[in-house]
Parts: sequence; C-alpha cells; structure tokens
Amino acid sequence: MDSSDHPAAVREISDLYGRRYRIGESDRALLGRSRSWMTRLPWAAMLAISLFQYGFGAALPTLTEANGWSLWQAFGVLGLWVVCQAASSPLGGWLHQRLRVRLAVPMLVGATCCLVALVTLAHSTDLRTVLLGYSVLGGIGAGLVYMTCVATVTEWFPERIAGRVAMVSAAFGYGAIPFVVFAGYALDPGNRTAVLDGTAVAVFLVVALCGLLMRRPPKNWWPAEIDPQRWAVDRRINRSIPHNRPAVRPYPPRAAWRSGMLPMMFVVVVLTAAMALFDIAYLAGSAHAGRLSALTLVAAMGVLAAANGIGRAVTSSLSDRIGRRGTLGLALLVGGVAQFGLLAAAANDNHLAVVVGFAAAAGAGTGAGYSLLVSLVRDWFGDDATVPNYGIVYTGKAVGGVLGILLAGLVVTTPDSVVPFVVAGCLGLLGAALTRWMRQPGLAVVRLPSPLGVDRV
Repeated sequence: MDSSDHPAAVREISDLYGRRYRIGESDRALLGRSRSWMTRLPWAAMLAISLFQYGFGAALPTLTEANGWSLWQAFGVLGLWVVCQAASSPLGGWLHQRLRVRLAVPMLVGATCCLVALVTLAHSTDLRTVLLGYSVLGGIGAGLVYMTCVATVTEWFPERIAGRVAMVSAAFGYGAIPFVVFAGYALDPGNRTAVLDGTAVAVFLVVALCGLLMRRPPKNWWPAEIDPQRWAVDRRINRSIPHNRPAVRPYPPRAAWRSGMLPMMFVVVVLTAAMALFDIAYLAGSAHAGRLSALTLVAAMGVLAAANGIGRAVTSSLSDRIGRRGTLGLALLVGGVAQFGLLAAAANDNHLAVVVGFAAAAGAGTGAGYSLLVSLVRDWFGDDATVPNYGIVYTGKAVGGVLGILLAGLVVTTPDSVVPFVVAGCLGLLGAALTRWMRQPGLAVVRLPSPLGVDRV
C-alpha cells in the first residue's frame, strides 16, 4: 500500500464488506505527532472527571454532615447527576460529528460546567442550588467530555477500538481513587471549600487543555502502516476474526432501533447501570449510617473504582478471542453474582475482606459493559453510525442509575433488608441471559479464501 504523505496519494478504497477507508495519510502528517496522543489526551480528560461519580460517593458522609442533608437528599444529587450525564451523551455525539477537526467547543463547555459544579458543591448548602449547579451542569459537562473522548478514540484507532476505548474509559473508574482516599480520610466540613475549589480548578485546566489539543481525523481515515483490505479478513493481523463479524451494512440510528438489537443494548445498559450505581450508593449510604468504617468505605470504593477500570481492559482483550457478545454476558454474570456476595457481607457485619472482595467483582463486572458496547455497536451497526448509536445506548444509564440508587436507599433505610440485593443481583443475571438472545442484524455467511486462514466470517 502506498503510504506517501503527499495529498495526491490520498484515496478511498473499500473491502469485501463495503466499508470505506481513507488511506495515504499518516497520523504524523495530520497531527505533527503520533496518534498515541489521541489516546493520552482523552485518557487524561477522563481521569479528571472521574471523581464526579465515585468521588461523590466517598465524600457523601462529609457532605451530608456539612450541609445538613438527609440520605435521600444526597442520593437525589447523585441521581440527577447520573441522569444528566447519561442524557447529554447524544448531544456530545452530535457535536462531535459536526465538528471538522478541532474539538475545543464541547471540551471547553464541559470543562466550564465541571468547574461550576464543583465550585457550587464547595460553597452552597442549598439543595436546589446544588441540584442545578452540581447535578445538572456537572452532569452535562461530564457527559460532553465522556462522549467526546470515546468518539475521538474510535476514529483514531479504527483497527483497535476495543482496546483503546477500554483504556480511555477505564480512567473514568480508577481515576477517582486518589480523591476517594482523600475524601474518606481527610475531607471534613472545615476543609471542604478549599479542597473542592482546588479540585475544580485542576479539573478545568486538565479538561480544557486536552480539549484544545484534541483533533479529529478525516472521515474514514485509516492508519497508513496497515492494509485495511487484508485486515478485514486476515486473522493473523486482526485477531478478533472470526468472533466479531463486521456489520453487513450501515445502520443509522433509526434502522438500528428498528432492528430490535439497539433497544436490547439499551436495556443491557439499564441493567448494568442499576448494579453499578447500587454498589456506589450502597457503600456511601452504609458509611453515612455508620455501618461501614472509614477504612472499609475507602477500601471498598477504591477497589470498586479500580476494578471498574481494570475490568474494561481485561474484557476488551478477552472479547477479541471469544467475541464481544459472549464477553458481555460473562461480565454481567460476574456483576450479578457479586451483588449476592455483598448481601452475604452485609449479613456478616460488613467484614472488610468480604466487602472489598465482592466490591472488586462488582466493579469488574459492571464496568466492562460500557466499553464492550462501543465495539459491539460498531461491529453490528457499522462505522459511520458508531457515535450516535452508542449515544442512544448510553442513555440507558439514566434509567438504570436512578433504579440502582433507589434500591440502595431501601437497603440503608430498612435494616436487614434483603430484597434490594436480590433484585440487583437478578438484574445482572437477567442481563447475562439477555445477551444470549442478541443477534447481529442482517448477518450473512461470507466465505473467504483459505490462504487467509479463515474459512468463514
């Protein structure tokens, strides 16, 4: 393949599936540096916004004490943030598709909203003000940043979407660990304002700088060093063959929804988010009620966030070998079983080792779903509609998050409650079962020449 950087060498070709590739431009010709920067910058931005979800959970006991909130009021702040973060993801995808090269607009808007959110949380005790400033604006800001980062990685690494999306989205989990540790041990009503103000400035600077440097490649761009036509069919250079078959044709959002598979993915996100937010809210609420020590809260919340990130990386690699759908089902099964483990921990006075162990399993199982679905959406509905289709799927987090927080509230406010744990666990098991009925739309058998090492795709 001609890898010249000269504009005359730029051309579009297609593979046997009809997918289009723009070849002839190197990443260095387009960026002036390696495309690895388009992993590092989104990763750093995700790292910066990670504290909004897990960090808030760790800080909840301090915030309720300082602001005089009830547990349900604090859960309301978290729940509305989740709704706004998930609901703004289609807006982030829409903005990304309409920007040509620079991504400063959504990233700077997101950075500003995050700044306002943390400053509001630092200075206001009025619930309505915090709901507007932290939950609404902070949720919208985090949603714009999250979706812009995911979309950027998918375009710069079309041949390694699963691994790169997992790497970047994993930072949304483990990036919160330093703040979780600090919030659990050192945050108090006296230093809350200074800590959150400083954090707000740091988050703004990181996200804004990343946004100013992030770029989009041309549509259908493909790395010059890889032959896309061979990559499409040769398992020696594309190890995900034959477990992850490409879309048979492009499915824009309306067609993807009519296929029945996009709604099923939406439901999977609802179930995944319900478990994930149940775990966060349960741990935070138990600490608020005095059932978890500061050590147990920090250890469990930190492990939950770390496993959430690590689980995404592990399952992305596994999905290349056994398929994205099967790996998704396995992750949901692990997450569901972990909820019953947390029930066992609660029945045994929340023993530190038991709580931390099942928190790790819960984090790994629930976190994997988000990154796997990016690749699954692309494989089943085509490259052109990956961002808008995933934006629709991700909004399921708004529904699931509220459900999970409500279940956690019932656990904390109703001593010896068992039913919410059972419901949360069954949601994971239901999600795992649901993946068995998911089928790639329009799939047809394509026979490939035997020298490529593949008989069927």
